[in-house]
Amino acid sequence: MTQRKGVFVPLVTPLDDKGAVCRASVARLLACSRHIASGYMPCLTSGEGWRLSRAQWEDMLRFTVDQAEGLPVVAGIELAATAEVVEYAQMAQRFGANGVIITSPFGAGVSQDLIAAHYRKVHDTCDLDIYIYNESTLSENDTHFDTLLGIAALPRVVGIKDSVQEGRPVAQIRALQELGVSYYIGWEQQLACGVPADGCVVSLANVEPALCGAALSAADAAIRAEVLRLSDVHALSSDDWYAHLKTALAQRGVIATARTAAP
Repeated sequence: MTQRKGVFVPLVTPLDDKGAVCRASVARLLACSRHIASGYMPCLTSGEGWRLSRAQWEDMLRFTVDQAEGLPVVAGIELAATAEVVEYAQMAQRFGANGVIITSPFGAGVSQDLIAAHYRKVHDTCDLDIYIYNESTLSENDTHFDTLLGIAALPRVVGIKDSVQEGRPVAQIRALQELGVSYYIGWEQQLACGVPADGCVVSLANVEPALCGAALSAADAAIRAEVLRLSDVHALSSDDWYAHLKTALAQRGVIATARTAAP
C-alpha cells in the first residue's frame, strides 16, 4: 500500500476556445505547483469532472500523466453508476494513472450496502490505488463512518479526501489512519487548524500551492486568516468556484482561456 503525504492538487481543466483540453495550459498549470505538489488529481470536482465529455476526460488525464514528471496522478471519476466508474477506472489504468479517486454512486436513496459494494467492485476490477472522495453535494448521499471504515479496510484503498464541512472528530481520523489510509483535508477552512491530516486536496492549491503546503504543518492563526481571505478572493464557496479559479489562472497567463466545460 502506497501512502502519500502533502498537497495533492485537484487540477482545473484548461480548455481552449473550441472547448478542447489545452495541452500547453496543462503543462503550465502543473509547472506552477510542481515545487510543492505531492501529486495531481485531474478531473475531480474542481476540474469539472462531472461535466466533462469522455474526450475531455481522456485528454486531461493523458496530458497530466504525460507531463507529471514522476509525480503520482490520481484520476478523478465523477459518474453516477458503478458500471461507468469501473469502465473509467480501467481506462485510467491503461492511460498510466497511479490511482483513481471516486465518489459514492449518485442518488439520495443509495443505501450504505450499495455504497460499500460500489467501492468493492471498483477495487476488484482494476489494479490501481483507490482513494475515497467523501462528499455529499454531488452524490446526494452520505457515507456513514462505519461504511467508510469498511471501505478503508480494502487492501488497495490508500487515501480519503474528506469533504465534510463540519470537520471530523480526531478519533475518527486516527481510526482511518490506523487502517493505513492517508487522510486529506478536503475544505480550505480546515487548513491551519491543527487537524492531524496527512495532506490536503483543496481547490486553492491551483492558485496558492505553497500556502496550502504551509497550512498543513501546524495550527497557525495568521496562515489560516490568509487561507480564508484568499478563499473569499477566489469565491471558493460559490457554486462555480472552478470558473473563478480559471479566471485567475487565465489572468496570470497560466491557462489559455477561462472557458468552462459545457453542462
